[in-house]
Amino acid sequence: MAMRRALTAAGPRIIYATTARTSTNSSTRVLLERLQCAVVRLHQQFNALVVVRLFASDVNCLFNRTYKCYEEDWCVPTLSAAAILSVSPATTITTTEASTALQTRRQRWARLWRAFIRGCQVSLVLSPLLATFPFMYVTRSVFPWFRRKWWTCALWSIEALGPCMVKFMQWASTRRDILATEVCDLLEPIQWQTRPHTWAKTLQALATLRCDWEKVLTIDQGNGAMLGSGSVAQVYRATTTVQPGSEEGDPTAPPPAPRVVAVKVIHPGVKRQIEADLELFRLGAWLVEMTGHLQWWSVRDFVEEFAEIMHMQLDLRSEAKALDRFRENFKARTDIVFPEPLWPLVNEFVLVEDYVGGVPISQILKDPAWPVAEKKAIARSGLDAFLKMVFLDNFVHGDLHPGNIFVHPATSAHKGKPYLTFIDAGIVTELSSQDRRNFVDLFYAIATGKGEAAGRLMIDRARDHACVDPEGFSKGIARIVEEATAGHNLQLGKIRVGFLIQKVLALCIQYKVKLESNFASTLLAIGVLEGVGRSLDPNLDILTAATPIIVKSQYFQSKKA
Repeated sequence: MAMRRALTAAGPRIIYATTARTSTNSSTRVLLERLQCAVVRLHQQFNALVVVRLFASDVNCLFNRTYKCYEEDWCVPTLSAAAILSVSPATTITTTEASTALQTRRQRWARLWRAFIRGCQVSLVLSPLLATFPFMYVTRSVFPWFRRKWWTCALWSIEALGPCMVKFMQWASTRRDILATEVCDLLEPIQWQTRPHTWAKTLQALATLRCDWEKVLTIDQGNGAMLGSGSVAQVYRATTTVQPGSEEGDPTAPPPAPRVVAVKVIHPGVKRQIEADLELFRLGAWLVEMTGHLQWWSVRDFVEEFAEIMHMQLDLRSEAKALDRFRENFKARTDIVFPEPLWPLVNEFVLVEDYVGGVPISQILKDPAWPVAEKKAIARSGLDAFLKMVFLDNFVHGDLHPGNIFVHPATSAHKGKPYLTFIDAGIVTELSSQDRRNFVDLFYAIATGKGEAAGRLMIDRARDHACVDPEGFSKGIARIVEEATAGHNLQLGKIRVGFLIQKVLALCIQYKVKLESNFASTLLAIGVLEGVGRSLDPNLDILTAATPIIVKSQYFQSKKA
């Protein structure tokens, strides 16, 4: 191993020797040629080992979700000395160009390899489910035990396929207007409980926090120690004497009273799983857009938006900063609360924050005995908070599924009303100034019933289009808006989201108008929260609640302009 490192490190110097010293004697040239051949052989062996290790590691991740350490991450090997020596350039410029081209080709093949391996994994896991689905569907009333077993295997498969699939299913389980109620009920458990990693891996992550973490953090070891396990992390209940934003104080001073906290720990290996999924999505998006007409759906742009969403969750320091910003934005409100991070105990893999009690909103959704008036108050409070994020703050919590919303009973500190706590702020959305203006203008045109104006905005501000009939496209959008709001504005219980999406997609293909992918994260967040609000208060009207806030947002924008 030491010889291999030495030969690899010697590569650049060998190049210099062969190109700069033209008067080298023959014995030296023979020695250099032998060294070159040795390095090339070592590099070929190293490449073979990388391929074998990648395949074995991905299979291990599929079944165990574990790696040797948190710092381990697959990446394309850098261009080694052997690769440089194999080029035999005439000049330094030629060497650089050839090396860059070779490295680009290797990276491209590496991405294709990762997509192929991930595709094999997905096929391996899903094939039994797809093969038995027709029998399960036909005999679901005759053999209910088989249906239950099939769904158990389906949930295991979703968890085994990794964080991207889990995140999709978490979002899908909120859409009872698109999926059957039974399917949403069966998918609901993955909103707060997926297959966790081992305690040993948690200890390994805590060791990256600080070497003496056991002195300041006590994690419960009972049955209720683990509060939940999500797509990219799991959460424990613990106690600590560290205060938010505090530094090391006087060692002789009495320690502060312990406070109950939640400890969030990233799953090991989750970054590699996400990268493999994204390579598969990118390949699929490229194939979809190669069909021609579907390029107007901006599939590849949406995949990149989704990639940004998933990457946000991989560094818990970003989530801690987002929580601080949300707390600042909502400090004047008593009906919305965000947990406070304890910055001395935050790093890339671990986040310690205030423990959140209360009742998960998923329990309220399933409880018919819960007071209807209180459900409506909760729905209105959550919608108002979300509209404030979108139109006033331009900083949106993008993952408000039922597993991330908790309801607390009324207290005097909260004006005698129940209040909500939003957790898991790993996914946030913030639009640029131009994108924000475009989004507000478009939403305002829809809210005021100006469908043709909304259609013209989609064309005028689209990044690309080949529309030869703007009037026809605008009238098509006007018809869709009229159908969506006819007689009931945008009441949650009467909106057919799937129907609206289908109509807009078909219209974009027909008139060759490219969808704006920059709004994808915001629209996805709206869709998730709208699914929750639909279950709480189907009569809640989005437009009635949003119009005054939109007008205020436009006022602020015009004032700043």
